[in-house]
Formats: sequence, structure tokens, C-alpha cells
Amino acid sequence: MHLQIISPVNPKELINSNVASYRLRLSYVYNAAIELGFNVSCGLKINKNADIIYVGKITKDMKQSLSLEINKLKKSKAHVLIDYTDDLLSSKKDLERRKIYEDLMSLNSVVIVPIEGLGNKIKEKGKIVFVIPDGIDNFPSINPFNKNNKQVNILWNGHSSNINSLIRIITTNLLGYSYNLHLVSNSASFEIFTKIQFTVSLKCTPFAHLWSINNLQNIAKKCDFAILPTDKLWASANRLITNFRLGLPVIAETIDSYKPFLNYYCEFKKNKIDNMFKSSTSYHNLVSLAQKKITEEFNEKKLNNLWKSVLKKK
Repeated sequence: MHLQIISPVNPKELINSNVASYRLRLSYVYNAAIELGFNVSCGLKINKNADIIYVGKITKDMKQSLSLEINKLKKSKAHVLIDYTDDLLSSKKDLERRKIYEDLMSLNSVVIVPIEGLGNKIKEKGKIVFVIPDGIDNFPSINPFNKNNKQVNILWNGHSSNINSLIRIITTNLLGYSYNLHLVSNSASFEIFTKIQFTVSLKCTPFAHLWSINNLQNIAKKCDFAILPTDKLWASANRLITNFRLGLPVIAETIDSYKPFLNYYCEFKKNKIDNMFKSSTSYHNLVSLAQKKITEEFNEKKLNNLWKSVLKKK
């Protein structure tokens, strides 16, 4: 059985990608396929010999290549699986990627999503849907500990697609607080952030750190807590889970995928923010409980079995 993963990344390098859906989803697809004895390849051009074609997240730099391959995919006899992690079918801005997903959904294809709410939206279109959550990054959880910082240090980590939510929150809910803000992200985020002409006076001092697992762990060990604003209604819980595994209390905006963890973080309410700034260590017990929940629910073997079940349904 030949599985082709539509992705520009070498299959063995998916686990090291800075694209979360490659690292936390496609790497699991690859491992599950290998365990099933499949031959696995990656590439942006449709392989006519593939039995299963798995379309990974379509990033902006894949748009042109994949648009040209859609017709080949329509003629292919392969079983088509679509990894749908962002609700681009509802997008009014990214029309090119929306069109690609509309074409993919018109095929005789099966859709895999990270959260149930997003899956329900796709089921309304008459599609067969499987819900498989994102995996977790390959590093041991860090036990929460007191950093003894004189100045509060806050972590924000995310892709440039999330930077506007950070800008919004530091100019509203966190306006007036004094702290060091550590951004662990890609270079595009830093470019956007430095070009912003803030109309309010910020008391935070930003520090930019290029995203990598090592940088994320090292910076987290210096931070008192993490913040997680979001503008994506159907985002997965992977960033929330990562922050807990980094041993950090979290202030977050609640979306559908965060609800199972609602008892372990606080929201951006004035009294909660005040308390976090005064005593982030009081949340350490909740972080430890969240880590336990994550270990139980995001077991690698359990997730691999879910991916295997989808691949075997050809």
C-alpha cells in the first residue's frame, strides 16, 4: 500500500517542522502508516501510483502548486483524505485557499479534523468526518516552579497567523501592566510586531526568540506564566497544551477546543489577571493537574491507533 502525503516536507522531517499541523498531525500519520507496513512518500505533485493520498494542511506557500494538481486529484483513483485544521471554508479573506478546499470537498474524500465542533460543520456538507486531536511535542513536561523574577516575565508562542490576537490583548486587557514579554515565533511575527504603530503607551518590554522546541523550553523556564489570546474560533488546543507541558500557568481566551481544560487556566478578567501577576505560583497545582490529564488523553499509542483506524478504512 502506497500512501502519499501532500506536503513539501520529507516524511522523516515532519516531526521537526515549525508548522504545528505537520509536527503534531502529519508526523503521526507517517508513523501510523509505517507501522501498518505502508510505503510512504511526500510531495506536492500527485503520484499516480499512490493508493491513498493524504492532503496535509495547505499553507500559503503551497497554494499555487496545489491549485495546479487539483485536476490530477479529480482523475485519481486513490482514496483521498483531507486534513482540515483551519476553517478556511468560512474565510472571506484567504479566497485562494478557500477555493482549493472547496474543490477538495467536492471530491469523493474523507475529512479528518482536530476538534469535534469543526467536524460538525463539515458533516453538514455531507462529508464523512473523523475527529483526531493534535499530538504533543516530543519533550518531557516541565514541573512548574517559582522563577523568583523581580519583573514578571510572560511567554507568548505562536505563528504569525496568531500575532494580531497578541497585539489586541496587550493593548487592551494587559494595558497598564508592567512586564517582559517573550515572543517565541517565526520571523514574520516579529516583522509585523515591529511595524505596528501603537496608539497607546505600553509598559511591556518585548523580546523576540525564533521558534524552536529548544528555544521554547529554555524561554519557558524563565517565564512566570503564558498568555494565549486567539482570534481562531476552531483552533486546536495544541498551544494551550504546550504551555501546560512547559510548566506554565495560562491566561487564555476560551474557544471550543479549550473547554475540556477550563478548570486549569484563567480567562482575561481583571481580577484573574491581577492575581496572576501577584501570585502565578498559586496556579502551579492546576498546571500539574492539567499535565496529568494531557498525559492520559494524548498518549502516543492511543493517537497512533486512531490514525491507523482511518488509514485502514480504505
